[in-house]
Amino acid sequence: MKLKLFLTVILISAITFTEYPKAILQSNTYKEGVYDITNTPQVKATAMLTTPNTVTSLILIDPNGNEVFYKKFDTANESVNLGTILDDDRIAIIGKGEIAITINL
Repeated sequence: MKLKLFLTVILISAITFTEYPKAILQSNTYKEGVYDITNTPQVKATAMLTTPNTVTSLILIDPNGNEVFYKKFDTANESVNLGTILDDDRIAIIGKGEIAITINL
């Protein structure tokens, strides 16, 4: 009897006090220009061309002006991992298309 009560309490406690991590996603669509997209020390991000039949390039630039990442988008809805973006990095978008950038905080 005591063992059943003990196991029941342990099981209920494990279910009640378990927290599940929740990813916070932030997504915006950007047109041609240079953007500072983050206010946190580092984030992981993905990018996707949202306008069909356009060619648009995305360049990730570090604070020293060095190119960290380059991608020429020509297929709509193709998701590309940008990797880790630091707080001082900038993103340049060149072309007539729009690119949706999703940030995982």
